[in-house]
Amino acid sequence: MRKMMGIILMLVLLSACGNSAASNDKGEVPELLEVKLTGPQQVEKNESVIVKAAVTYGDTPVDDADDVQFEVWKDGDKDKSKMIQPKRENKGVYELHTTFQQDGVYIIQVHVTAKQQHNMPKTNIHVGEVEKESRPSTEEEKTSHH
Repeated sequence: MRKMMGIILMLVLLSACGNSAASNDKGEVPELLEVKLTGPQQVEKNESVIVKAAVTYGDTPVDDADDVQFEVWKDGDKDKSKMIQPKRENKGVYELHTTFQQDGVYIIQVHVTAKQQHNMPKTNIHVGEVEKESRPSTEEEKTSHH
C-alpha cells in the first residue's frame, strides 16, 4: 500500500511539473536572426569599399548584437584571414570599411551573434584583374544558421 501511495504521489508531482512548463510556454515561435550582407561585386585595387550587414530579428532591426565581426581573406588563403570590428550605423546596420591592395577574389564573412543565435553569411568581391578559373564557387556564398 505504501508503494502504491509513493507511486501516485510521484505521478502527481511529475504531472504538476509538466503542467507548469506547458503553462509557461506561450506558444510563441522564436524569430530568426537574419543577416543581409551587401557590397560591391567588383572593385579596383586600393579602392575604398563598404560592405554592410543588415541584422534583423523577425522584422526588428538589431542595434544591440552581442558580437559582430567581419572576417576577410583572399580566396585560397583562409589561414591568413583577418577579423575586423565593424562600424555600427543605425537601424541594425553594421559596416566594414576597407581596401584591397592585391588583385584577386576576396571572401568576406560576417559573424553575427544576437538573440542567442549565430548567423554567418559570405560574399565575394573581385578585386582588379581576376581570372575566371580562380573564382570560388557560389557554394561558398550560402548562409549558415547555428
